[in-house]
Amino acid sequence: MSAILKKRNYIVTIFKSKSSEGLIWSLDFTRKRDKINNMKIKKLDQIIPEVPQLAGTKDTTLQWLITKNDGALHYAMRVFTINPGGEIPVHSHNNMEHEIFVLEGEAIMNNGVSEIPVKKGDALLVQPNEKHGFINNSTAPFRFICVIPILQ
Repeated sequence: MSAILKKRNYIVTIFKSKSSEGLIWSLDFTRKRDKINNMKIKKLDQIIPEVPQLAGTKDTTLQWLITKNDGALHYAMRVFTINPGGEIPVHSHNNMEHEIFVLEGEAIMNNGVSEIPVKKGDALLVQPNEKHGFINNSTAPFRFICVIPILQ
């Protein structure tokens, strides 16, 4: 059980829980300006880029923006950067869709059948089991947000 009282510059949360010693009451005093409804805000430039583990990936990094470790229950958000000449090879995922939004640059999206140019401002829906990959044959980085379900 918990209750929230809002007083001037503070949010006071009262928690009641059971333990082997009986009921425990605790208080949390949080300045209003420090708490925004449990919202989490992260800065892309403060997230260390990782190298994707998919075989054949070249000159590409990914940054995990939002994950279950941040409190997300259903979706994870990642940012991929494919440098000029880089690629993510054609692949697919069982029972997992992707939502992709291109932040900058341009590249070729390969679905195993055709090559489709994509660029800044494009949104893509990759259905479960659908083949997809990217090749950056431009002279500038290609960067996109990719949202995927969190697998339980």
